[in-house]
Amino acid sequence: MYKKLFFLAIMAMSLSLAAQDCNLFIPLEQNKGLQYQNFNRRDRLESTQDIMIREVIHHDNKTQAVVSSKFYDSRDRFLHEGEYSVFCSGDKLVMDMSALFDQEMMQTLEHVSVNMSGDGLTIPNTISVGDELPDAQMDMELTANNIKISEIKILTQNRKVEGMENITTPAGTFESYKVTYKNVIRTHTLGMTVSNNSKVVEYFAPGIGSVRTEFYDDRDRLQSYTVLSKIY
Repeated sequence: MYKKLFFLAIMAMSLSLAAQDCNLFIPLEQNKGLQYQNFNRRDRLESTQDIMIREVIHHDNKTQAVVSSKFYDSRDRFLHEGEYSVFCSGDKLVMDMSALFDQEMMQTLEHVSVNMSGDGLTIPNTISVGDELPDAQMDMELTANNIKISEIKILTQNRKVEGMENITTPAGTFESYKVTYKNVIRTHTLGMTVSNNSKVVEYFAPGIGSVRTEFYDDRDRLQSYTVLSKIY
């Protein structure tokens, strides 16, 4: 249900809004795009995602980027697509965490009402090694026929800028900030609560955005990773 936790968030934070002060990442241009390849822990390609800025909308106190994403399987066959928005306000880039859910799955919940609330993910315009970034939280409630069937709480915690490294991907070699954080997903369904903890390591290149994402289990074992493969 919650596919590649925070991967779309990283894509969103790769989109700088040039009209304001969110210029740490790639300059905002309509029809500008990035491609990412997703691999399992055995280095086998699992899927590809294309991210494209479809539209830029200027509001009085913020700028909105409408982002489209398309997913393909390991044989480059189209799977599904989705759309979400990111906002630049002042010197922060913010994304509604509801965009992180698998949109194909959400469309199958035809008779289920989904209510979401919480904080958006943010990243300051200027970061330095040693910085601690804001936590984020989202609560999701699923109901059917006015009966609550499930509650999900999603937390991202302990976001830290730990250092800088040179990261090589199919799109090139980039000097990047290393950002780590913890994901916690708590699901309460039919009186039972299940908790899942994981660790994510992100590498951000100024002027480019996310170039590599690593997903670890609660025993610090690599489970999968994503790399920047093309810049359009």
